[in-house]
Amino acid sequence: MKGLIAAHSGLRYIVLALLVIAIFNAIANLKSNKYEKKDKMINLFAMIFIHIQLLLGLVLYFISPKVQFVKETMSEPILRFYTVEHILLMVIAIIFITLGRKKAEKQAEPAKRHKMILRYYGLGLLIIFIAIPWPFIYNVGAGYF
Repeated sequence: MKGLIAAHSGLRYIVLALLVIAIFNAIANLKSNKYEKKDKMINLFAMIFIHIQLLLGLVLYFISPKVQFVKETMSEPILRFYTVEHILLMVIAIIFITLGRKKAEKQAEPAKRHKMILRYYGLGLLIIFIAIPWPFIYNVGAGYF
């Protein structure tokens, strides 16, 4: 289980980096009227890695002692965070990112594709930042890695 936790925690930085790269790439290319293969690959890899992160998180969700379905779940901050808040917000963020990529690929104009990526990936990233158990914000027993 420690290996899964380490993989899930470490992969967060790769996911965040890929999302930031995709967002900055969309900003940089908004006016370019080009949507090249590299743009498509950046967006695709960001989405793939966030889905891998989801799979690791789902495995942890069902085996972690921090996730419990007991009557004290909502009154205990750590249990509530991992059982309800973290997974709910992360799944919402992943839905936004997946929808954003799908909608962007359907757009005919390159500028609209970049705009879709910017909006949906940006919203997804914001939600992810809120839902990550940062050790300096939440007292939920998570570390930097």
